[in-house]
Amino acid sequence: MKFTTILMFISLFAPLKGLGETKQQKLSLAWFGFSQITMEAGDGLAKMADKSDNGLRFGADRVRFGFRGRYGNTFSKLQVDFNRNDISQVTAGMPEIIKDAEVGYTFGHVTSFKVGMYKTPMGMDFNTSGTKLDITKRGMEKALVLERSLGAMVSGREIGPGFGYDLGFFNPSTRSMAVDGGTAGDEYSYAFRGHYDRGKTIHAETSYGLSKAAGGAGTEDYSAWDAAASYKSGQITLKSEYIAGKNIGGVDEDNQQVWFFHVGYQVTPMFEPVIRYYQGNTKPGGGNLSNTFVGLNVFLNPLERHTARIQLNYVVTGGNKDAWTGLGGVKDDTFLGQVQFAF
Repeated sequence: MKFTTILMFISLFAPLKGLGETKQQKLSLAWFGFSQITMEAGDGLAKMADKSDNGLRFGADRVRFGFRGRYGNTFSKLQVDFNRNDISQVTAGMPEIIKDAEVGYTFGHVTSFKVGMYKTPMGMDFNTSGTKLDITKRGMEKALVLERSLGAMVSGREIGPGFGYDLGFFNPSTRSMAVDGGTAGDEYSYAFRGHYDRGKTIHAETSYGLSKAAGGAGTEDYSAWDAAASYKSGQITLKSEYIAGKNIGGVDEDNQQVWFFHVGYQVTPMFEPVIRYYQGNTKPGGGNLSNTFVGLNVFLNPLERHTARIQLNYVVTGGNKDAWTGLGGVKDDTFLGQVQFAF
């Protein structure tokens, strides 16, 4: 897909300044973009066709560009990923190059409604922006969430002190690694999340989601539930998450559970060592797998932490990894490095 064609596509979504504008309602439009260039080595890389070729190689995790707009109570967002340049690859109702394409409306300051393509409300780490991840890649739990899908969602905030919710109804979640089928119009997916925040110190959430006929017509529904919490105070960051998926790919009782625990400590404004431990189990059979990320985050501009950042991770693997048949995870020790610039 040519670059000029992509820019023309973006312009179709961008609101036109001045259209119906009044003194009380003015258009605000913010453009954003980021690139994440990778340096990786080791037998654990899923992209490798030949495991003997385990030397250092360069690539990219995300190369994205988009906008956020607001006009009175209406809002919009478009985000494209140039790292997925095959516009013919369509999942969940849109080409995979489109990460977000949404239009919504806010009712007061506590409730909003939106339609389009965006993340389903399941998974704390999954719903963290890719520019703000604590490790170079999303971990083992990401394979079990419902991912992005095309649909409608209502959200409420501050419905009680610190409480909020999200409730969405979508096309089948075929962008999820755990969903192999489902036809829009015949099947659907949905997800609900409730969460609690005490400022920026404590966050807790739980969610449940389901995608009908996850392997195609006549197969089982895939369902998952997730619970997660985070704590940040001073220099320390603690996070934990658990997710359990049932009937993966629409296969009856093909189940998997993943949990992680994360610790980060801001030694200086520029340097943050981190450790994250993952444990995955499958049932029936399929073994178990652990991934331990030992990493260092280097913030080149500490005042704007995520504009320019270097992440270095070494992944140590364990468990009965030779028998592992589950989704996600790294099965051999691997080095992961990433350089990010965002605006």
